[in-house]
Amino acid sequence: PIDGTRAFMSGHPDWAVCVALLVDNLPALGLVYAPAHAKTYGAVLGAGAALNGMPIAASHLTSLEAARVAGPKPMVEALARQAPIRPMPKIPSLALRIARIAEGELDAGLVSPDSRDWDIAAADLILREASGRLLTPDGARPVYNRPQPVHGVLHAAGEGLIGPLAQSMRQWREASQAARIGV
Repeated sequence: PIDGTRAFMSGHPDWAVCVALLVDNLPALGLVYAPAHAKTYGAVLGAGAALNGMPIAASHLTSLEAARVAGPKPMVEALARQAPIRPMPKIPSLALRIARIAEGELDAGLVSPDSRDWDIAAADLILREASGRLLTPDGARPVYNRPQPVHGVLHAAGEGLIGPLAQSMRQWREASQAARIGV
């Protein structure tokens, strides 16, 4: 399936085709192919990540200050109220957004609820093999191959930035919950 179908249909170049092999409910092999950009991202568990055959690595930032962050506009705007980030345009393909974090083109990314295994499993492995992480708000890895292959809110960044990003996301979530209950 195409990740970023609406982008593909409208002629926007940010769409991709993804393939992942899961072993024990975690990705062991992943491929994200972005034909309009002539980019193929790939990873094998324990063997690193590559873009068009060349090794890649996630950003080494350790602070959200000036971090390039992409994701759904409401989420990026909420994060910008918590930290001095550089909001980037949303990338319609979720897999491509995560792969761009793996190559260091972005520093962090946000994922709204309702992503599916087939949208993120390959990119998750590519990011992990490029020294990055894709995590739930509680700091857990996504679990794949469940009866319902749907995920909640996720965030992604290089290893040095994932902690500060997670902390800002927790603060945002707590503020949102307090506002809902009128505290």
